[in-house]
Amino acid sequence: MSKRQTIVDAVIARLSAIPNIISVDDWKVHKLSEKEMPAIIVRDVGSKTDSSAYGSIGHSLSIEVDLLVSDSSTTMATLRTIMSSVLTAIGTEGNDLLDHVTYEGDDILAEHQDHFYGGARMKFSVDYSTAAWEI
Repeated sequence: MSKRQTIVDAVIARLSAIPNIISVDDWKVHKLSEKEMPAIIVRDVGSKTDSSAYGSIGHSLSIEVDLLVSDSSTTMATLRTIMSSVLTAIGTEGNDLLDHVTYEGDDILAEHQDHFYGGARMKFSVDYSTAAWEI
């Protein structure tokens, strides 16, 4: 398994421990029903590399964490609570690959179709290194 996959798995494991989250998925692409919310979707959307050190590659992996909620009148308050829980979960220090994480900000949105929905995209970067020619 690649170190990149191991990092994504570690993010998903930490986010899966947040109370009251129905699902945490890696790149879920289908439309979610209200029964599947609140939901978290994790995406590793790209990386920048630095191969200036001989024999290794430094990576800065961009990860987006999408939060989706549908909770009638408390949607935005629920969303902000989950955002706080995500920051705590990812920022918790441990003996794993997530010790070099930077929080890069977020975007929040709300939409009213047949029901009120809220969402947020939180952006993180994870710095790590591999041997040359590995991700």
